[in-house]
Amino acid sequence: MKIFVKKDNNLKPLGEGKIYSKSQLRLNEDGFDANLGMANGIQQAQMKAKQMMSKNPTINSASADAGKLDGQNDTTGGEGLNLQVPVNATGSQLAQAQRMVKDQSADDAQITFTKPQSQTSMNDGNGLGESRIIEMRKNSIPFTKKELSNFLSTL
Repeated sequence: MKIFVKKDNNLKPLGEGKIYSKSQLRLNEDGFDANLGMANGIQQAQMKAKQMMSKNPTINSASADAGKLDGQNDTTGGEGLNLQVPVNATGSQLAQAQRMVKDQSADDAQITFTKPQSQTSMNDGNGLGESRIIEMRKNSIPFTKKELSNFLSTL
């Protein structure tokens, strides 16, 4: 289908293409970072992060300032160190984060619980990685069911 633009009371061709309505457009988002808010300790923050990630699969991480995870109502916050901890971390892995939460001088440090990247989910039965499938979808030509049926019936 040729697409034209009206400019200076004339129709100027833009080229070939397909016109989509607003209802046919969709925004795909990679993921979000959720705010944990206040918590009474690092274990409660970890549980909150797990709950958020299980309820909403688009959330890739959940974070909070270390000053908000010690159960005290700290009014100051700021930019500082960022510590990333897997959401399924064990107690020994949480020890460093727990020390940061208890240290009053590290209240502006941000602790982020991240969703683990599993290698088994990246490969399907054909051995194609998820990223390769996504790339193939980006490079493919989209057909509607009606267009595909019309094309196949003309063969």
